[in-house]
Amino acid sequence: MLNYDQILNIQQEKHINRIRNGVLKIRNDESLNDFSFTQRLQLKQLHISSCHQISFLHAFSDTCSQFKADSCEIQNLNGIQQNKQLKTLFLYYNQIEDLNPLRSLKSIGTLSIGNNKIKDISPLNQLYKLKSLQLYNNNISDLSQIKDLFFLETLSVNNNKISSLYGIQKLKCLKDIQAANNYITDLYGVQDFKQLRNIQLSNNLISDLSPLSGCCSLVTLQINNNKITDVSPLQNNILLKYISMQNNFITDFQAFYPLQTEETLYYFGSQKQPSPSLILASNIIKTIFTTKINFGKMQQKRKLIQERLSSFIYQRKQLSNALTNVQQKLTNNLQHYFGVCELASQ
Repeated sequence: MLNYDQILNIQQEKHINRIRNGVLKIRNDESLNDFSFTQRLQLKQLHISSCHQISFLHAFSDTCSQFKADSCEIQNLNGIQQNKQLKTLFLYYNQIEDLNPLRSLKSIGTLSIGNNKIKDISPLNQLYKLKSLQLYNNNISDLSQIKDLFFLETLSVNNNKISSLYGIQKLKCLKDIQAANNYITDLYGVQDFKQLRNIQLSNNLISDLSPLSGCCSLVTLQINNNKITDVSPLQNNILLKYISMQNNFITDFQAFYPLQTEETLYYFGSQKQPSPSLILASNIIKTIFTTKINFGKMQQKRKLIQERLSSFIYQRKQLSNALTNVQQKLTNNLQHYFGVCELASQ
């Protein structure tokens, strides 16, 4: 009978045989609770997924530049600080609360640590090489704790407890912000993001869009389910191509004037449309001026609008003519029928 160490060696050998081009992937191994055997391997990447016996990080190959341990039961990051060469780290879907062991990972450029139990993100504030930070589905309320990540380009904090974006206004390199499903009431500070291209702010408590007027590079805006009534601050966002503002309190559509993109589509339902698009479903708009629709340079040419209206009118006219023909034929048939009946009775 094999002893525990022999069984362990066989399991380790099985995983080692899976290494391809310096990449080792271990998935759905319910018996794996220790991956320290990778220390002796020359790995570029180590991926561990859905191994539920792993509750803390062991020392692993010091040649890894990318480490991924998702959907495990990791609670403690102690030990990872030894891997100072890491550039990419994925730790989403775990049970992590304390980020202090990450303080020494100064080479990290990408960190994804969503779906954990994190409240305090201050240990990340000195990871100056971070460009992409994923913190979605946690218990974070204070973004000022990462105010010094000056090279950060992508920030995802969906599904947290954030009430304001103030505190990160110095992060001038931000290009993409995902902050849906929070408690954000104002956008003060966002006006400083001159490189911002995409922002997701749906399901918050926002009523004032004025700070967005300073985001001169903005291309995509999603801000459904808020408290917006006035969209005029967006008139100077000349690069906007996709806007979704469903379930707000917008009454005046006239502010979207004049549009400048031949492919722009406007719709008010939930049907899928190709971008660029303007989506305003479930608002309380009273009037739509089809020749005066403004969203910076997102300008629909009047000719195109007229063509679409003409096409709609033409199709409607065709249907009307078809119905008229059917009605006429039915009338003729009835007249013929009753005429035959009358002759028969005579």
